[in-house]
Amino acid sequence: MHDPNQTFLSCVRRGGGLRESLHERLILVALLALPAFFFWHFAIDWSKAISRPSNALFAGPTLDLVHSHNVKTLTALYAAYGYHWPPHHLVPAIDVDHLPAGLASLPVHQKKVLFLKTLLPIILAADQKITRERHFLLRQFAAHRNRPWMKQSKSFAVAREIEAQYRVTGSLAQPAVQNRLLARVDVVPAVLALAQAAKESGWGTSRFALRGNDLFGMWTDNPFVGMAPRALRKHPSHFVRVFANLRSSVHHYLKAINTRRPFALFRAIRVRMRLAHAPLNPELLAQGLDLYSQQGEDYVLSIQQMLPTLDSSTHLGRLSLVSPRVLADLIVQKRGRVPGAKPAALARVAMVRVQRPHS
Repeated sequence: MHDPNQTFLSCVRRGGGLRESLHERLILVALLALPAFFFWHFAIDWSKAISRPSNALFAGPTLDLVHSHNVKTLTALYAAYGYHWPPHHLVPAIDVDHLPAGLASLPVHQKKVLFLKTLLPIILAADQKITRERHFLLRQFAAHRNRPWMKQSKSFAVAREIEAQYRVTGSLAQPAVQNRLLARVDVVPAVLALAQAAKESGWGTSRFALRGNDLFGMWTDNPFVGMAPRALRKHPSHFVRVFANLRSSVHHYLKAINTRRPFALFRAIRVRMRLAHAPLNPELLAQGLDLYSQQGEDYVLSIQQMLPTLDSSTHLGRLSLVSPRVLADLIVQKRGRVPGAKPAALARVAMVRVQRPHS
């Protein structure tokens, strides 16, 4: 006869064994799943980093957007920041979206000064972004000079994105491709960009600058993104580019200088200066702009003659962008703000947003 107690004990022993076996299996599954879990998280983080555009990685200081209304409010805003011309060391990081109404009616000197003040922060910010891209490439090329580039790495993906942005093709492992890319990923001195903007836009008073934000006389054959010149209004074959804001115009100009074939001489002159470890000379660089205008050498000469009137390139090259809030607060402190007191009205000027009139 079977002993019920023995039967019960044997069942308990088998159940306990099953529980122990199941517990061990769960631990084994967890140990195997742990690496997969970490790999999954790493893959997500890596894909996010890869998908992040290079613009976000190399963006310069954030510019405070200001909707310009008229010359009076914009002049008052600059005065509150202590922003004079020529500027001294610190420039408020202000992004004025459109040239102010009434600019053409100002006396010549005031018109020129207000135009230069408006454009300088935008140009400096764009040049800082390009400088960050260039320094990134220089570091990566130096780091991978003697070892292969991991094609799945984040740095490789970012470098390829910059390569595509500047319209360069070829393997980044080849020194010739690297040199071709570095020849394009470089700045245009602020004083030279200002001179061209002043020349092409009539110091911001041309119809294309006021209505289309085109500061640099950029042309297009696409009627949907351009304005027809009055002389060709009946049968236009080409159009002047229209931009959403002044910042877009500046970025388009810099991309044209750095990528288009007519400005290959400009880039070659710049490369020679870099190889000689010399500062970029705007007057010499202007010699590479003979194809920018149909005026050819006369255009180059006119730009070169404007450069000294816009202040020396050495001075403009030492400028730094600073947040308007920080700059206004520094001015308040310099004028003697009481410790612990609330920010003065001058500091709050940095947050002003003037509504643009309806067009």
